[in-house]
Amino acid sequence: MHPPIGETLHRLLHAYKRALREGYATAGIELTVAQIRMIKGIAGDPNASAQDIATRTRQDKGHIARLIRDLEGLDLVTRRPHPQDSRYRQLLLTDAGRALAERIAEVEAEAGTRMAGQLPANDIERFIDIAEAMIANLEPRENPL
Repeated sequence: MHPPIGETLHRLLHAYKRALREGYATAGIELTVAQIRMIKGIAGDPNASAQDIATRTRQDKGHIARLIRDLEGLDLVTRRPHPQDSRYRQLLLTDAGRALAERIAEVEAEAGTRMAGQLPANDIERFIDIAEAMIANLEPRENPL
């Protein structure tokens, strides 16, 4: 008999997070998880603003602003006027931020490879499809009026 699905997902999540923490430490990446997520968010959206990231991550804009200030202080992120909306500031990675984003991607790829082990590619694809469906099931749906 299999354990409940939630227990299995919980164990997988924690094992993956542990592998990431170990990989970040080995790579000399000494940022918080929130800072790493911010670096990844900016790297993945060249027109990102604090508001965009707050909306996408469903986090308080004040928290996002503090993270941005911290990353600016580490010379990883810079801001400039947003090219499409002058009310916002565009977030950009500095050269050091881009190099760090590449190292983060390498650590995450290695953790993913370790997690997948010798599983066949079609099993991995099926797992991703199932996990995405589960995420969609748990995400709040828009309530049309």
